[in-house]
Amino acid sequence: MVGVAEPQAAGDQRPTLPRFSSIRESSMSNNSHNSHPSDNNVSDTEVIDLEPTIAMDWGEPSPVAFSKATLGSLAGETHDLRRERLGAVALFLTGAVTLILVWNTIASGKMNALVVGLTLCRLALVGGIAGLLSSHLALSKRQVHVLEVLLFGGLTVLLCLSQYFINVRFLGEGNATGLVAHEKNGILQLFALMMLYGMFIPNDPKTAAKVVFSMALAPLIVWTFLREHPDAAPLEEHLREVEQVGSNAIFVMLGAALSVYGSHVLNHFRFQLHEAKRYGQYRLLNKLGTGGMGEVYLAEHELLKRPCALKLIKAESGHNPVALARFEREVRSAARLSHPNSIEIFDYGHTDDGTFYYVMEYLQGMSLGDLVASYGPLPPARVIHLFRQICAGLAEAHSLGLVHRDLKPGNIFAAVRGGETDVVKILDYGLVKVTQDPEAAQLTIDQTVSGTPLFMAPEQASGEHDLDARADIYAIGAMAYFALTGKAPFDGASPFAIMIAHARDPVVPPSRLRPEVPADLEQVVLRCLAKSPEDRFADAKALAKAFAACKATGDWNSDRSDEWWVAAAQAHASAS
Repeated sequence: MVGVAEPQAAGDQRPTLPRFSSIRESSMSNNSHNSHPSDNNVSDTEVIDLEPTIAMDWGEPSPVAFSKATLGSLAGETHDLRRERLGAVALFLTGAVTLILVWNTIASGKMNALVVGLTLCRLALVGGIAGLLSSHLALSKRQVHVLEVLLFGGLTVLLCLSQYFINVRFLGEGNATGLVAHEKNGILQLFALMMLYGMFIPNDPKTAAKVVFSMALAPLIVWTFLREHPDAAPLEEHLREVEQVGSNAIFVMLGAALSVYGSHVLNHFRFQLHEAKRYGQYRLLNKLGTGGMGEVYLAEHELLKRPCALKLIKAESGHNPVALARFEREVRSAARLSHPNSIEIFDYGHTDDGTFYYVMEYLQGMSLGDLVASYGPLPPARVIHLFRQICAGLAEAHSLGLVHRDLKPGNIFAAVRGGETDVVKILDYGLVKVTQDPEAAQLTIDQTVSGTPLFMAPEQASGEHDLDARADIYAIGAMAYFALTGKAPFDGASPFAIMIAHARDPVVPPSRLRPEVPADLEQVVLRCLAKSPEDRFADAKALAKAFAACKATGDWNSDRSDEWWVAAAQAHASAS
């Protein structure tokens, strides 16, 4: 039995809604189909075309704040990178210190207590910092800087202590060979520490120079204190030996200079990479998803500080004339639409290296596929509420001669926008067919089929090229069936089996799967799913009127919608 899982609202509390999901370029492999693996043998990821479609994914529970425009700044990127790199270095040093401790134990048999103590202090320091940085704790920039100082400053201090106390022991023993060997060992350790800092920790050259040259003073400090030790007299000549001191100093200074230069070069590359993320007036923030032909990023306008979704065509697709033509057609088709239920296009262009992109509004909410997958079949009244908006958006597209051809739950987005909830947005016009333009290029190869089998009209499945708006009407019926029952109208062992079922088999009335589906709404859905286009609704406006005439129309309104989204937000936040 398939039930309706409706979250309960908590009184009249209406907290700020978190970001449920965002536009991402992917298939629906994690959407509704996977929630009912026994219902359909073929997921709607098996698209018979060259163009991927857009689906949604749950995002983080906290709101996305763009007011200070810090997400795309170089400082923000540096903070994230510093934490990542610092954690990697701490983890590497934890392994290295552990390996040294084990090796010395095996090689020496019985280790000096002082050596063991200092080594364990190093292990505790690097291990503790590695644990903090790899945890899910939210660390501020200041806290990460403190950990950076603790890691490299602490290791340098421990190195100085090790050099001093162990060399004091060699002084007492009069062991000049051991003293020289241990000095060289300390120099090598310091050299490695400086190189790790300069090459891995992102900093500007001035900061890197301050830190690295401060670390480089460690051998001089140890040498000064050793000279003042009472046991230094027998080896005083060795401690004053210019060649010995000079070679160590030169080696350390060369290492420090190389570390600072490496930091400068890498910092310059980071800045260039940061600048390369600009697309016109837009800066990329983070990737939202990847599909067969393109990638979608969360971006921000440099001046307006407005969040948006930026879609790039992949480099390899940029050399494919069919893929490029589809990409441009998607942009131009969507840009012609002004209805609030169609995705809004802000900009379009290409970079100097030939990468094509376009910019669209950034949406917060859930796709119809995710909605059903997460909460089960929708109440009939809510289905009517959402699908009247779908019809309204498609009515404009059809009036302009645009047939979508890839309507499916992943391309219908229930957004929270402008203080309103359950605002429908129609996405992905990559497979649009221009019926009123005889000069339009044919982008589908002969004898191939474009679309998603689970929601494809029979005439589309048969490969007919003269499709009209009634193919979209069929897809609307298939999506409404899915929204009401949690299942697609037909299933099969393969995409072609599903397409044959669309053309041949009678559809099971949704009320048999879910008895609470009203008879009048069921008749509307079944008429949309008629095999012959002539038996369907003539256009989207006629279908919208049929939805509006259903008795359950007034049972879902803005108040119920707000309550649902607030309750869903609270449930999602508590679960996270």
